Amino acid sequence: MNISSFPIVMFAALLTLSGAAYSVEKEDIFSQNARATDPIAFSQQSFNNLRSYQVMMRSSSPSDESKIIRYSFQKPGYVRMDFTQPHSGAVLIFNPVSGKVTLWPFGVGTLPILHLSPTNSLIQDERGHRVDRSDIGVLLGNIRHLQREGTTTTVGKENLAGRATMHVSVVGPGTMVIDGVHRYDVWLDNYHGLPAKVISYAPDEQRLETVLLDAMVINIRFPANFFSP
Repeated sequence: MNISSFPIVMFAALLTLSGAAYSVEKEDIFSQNARATDPIAFSQQSFNNLRSYQVMMRSSSPSDESKIIRYSFQKPGYVRMDFTQPHSGAVLIFNPVSGKVTLWPFGVGTLPILHLSPTNSLIQDERGHRVDRSDIGVLLGNIRHLQREGTTTTVGKENLAGRATMHVSVVGPGTMVIDGVHRYDVWLDNYHGLPAKVISYAPDEQRLETVLLDAMVINIRFPANFFSP
């Protein structure tokens, strides 16, 4: 791997181990009128109530190669990314206390070890996404910002690879963009309310990125040294 050309995708947002179960009712939460009124607001509430999560994130965009990352998050903002594609074996960790990123290009326990600022272009993708602003909470905050003066359409219930979801489309007013995005199509998992799929669009309707979030475990108990190996 050429370390000098090591662009790493950050998702604002955007990514399978066993853990504690998330305390939500097992019925279809979107069948309840109070929660169905604003699925995005309920999704934000669900994120606010969790302590941690881990998900397998698969992203693609017209301008960049596909990426597969096991994404782990723990409040108040610890992030760990284990890469499968590209740069298989690479590990990146953000520590919110130090405000620094540690990168193992060839895996934990190997050299070199790089200590970087989250603003370093080496660890940003082609759209400038940063690891310290890559969790689901940031994504939902961006969607809600567009939602305030924009248009929200509940498209309806959809089956997504065997998962029951609610498809919601949010378009900002005029040509307003947040992090370069004018429109989000988001599929919210009917069990826990969090995103299962997100597609972002520019003002000209060009698709910017598609992100699938699979095998999500909420309130997972990470090993003590998981974010500081």
